[in-house]
Amino acid sequence: MTRTKPPGQKRRKLRRTKFNGIKYKPSYLDKVARPGSMPRKWEPGLALAVCFLAAEGYTEKEIAEKIDVHLHTINYWKRHKLDFKEALEKGKQQYEERVEQSLRESAVGYSHPAIYFSNHEGVVTQTPYTKHYPPNVAAIKFYLTNRARNRWADIQQIDGVMLHKHQLDLTNLSMDQLSALESIGLVELPEHGSDTD
Repeated sequence: MTRTKPPGQKRRKLRRTKFNGIKYKPSYLDKVARPGSMPRKWEPGLALAVCFLAAEGYTEKEIAEKIDVHLHTINYWKRHKLDFKEALEKGKQQYEERVEQSLRESAVGYSHPAIYFSNHEGVVTQTPYTKHYPPNVAAIKFYLTNRARNRWADIQQIDGVMLHKHQLDLTNLSMDQLSALESIGLVELPEHGSDTD
């Protein structure tokens, strides 16, 4: 059996349409200058710009706004342009290393040279000194719980034993039923007492 088209219908031609933002416009496109334009053509210089922006801590969405492309274009370039992907990862790694260094310094405290300016009776004086920053407790806790998990993990363990005591009323059972319960391991415990007491 062959498939036929209904009479009077023409085959619609599928084509790529420009994003003009009429029906759906993501919020991150508000700052993009040309949201309806076709994706920007690849330029090798973009890899350097993206590496710089990623090293400054911008997210991929913010990078797309800065270089005036759609976020989908960034994702396309990551899949198809190897130098773009490497530049983006290199920039992100540089930023992560800066953040890690800042966290380490904040956890142990740090010092740096500074200059104190004072004005006494119209005379400005400069006094060099060393500014000290004490260790930050929150940074210490975060660093140790992630780097020394075996000793500093934030795990709460509750050890306890629960005893359940059930009292069964065996007064209405026959001797055969009691012997059947005894055969499966149900025996009278001393704390329950017995009828003979």
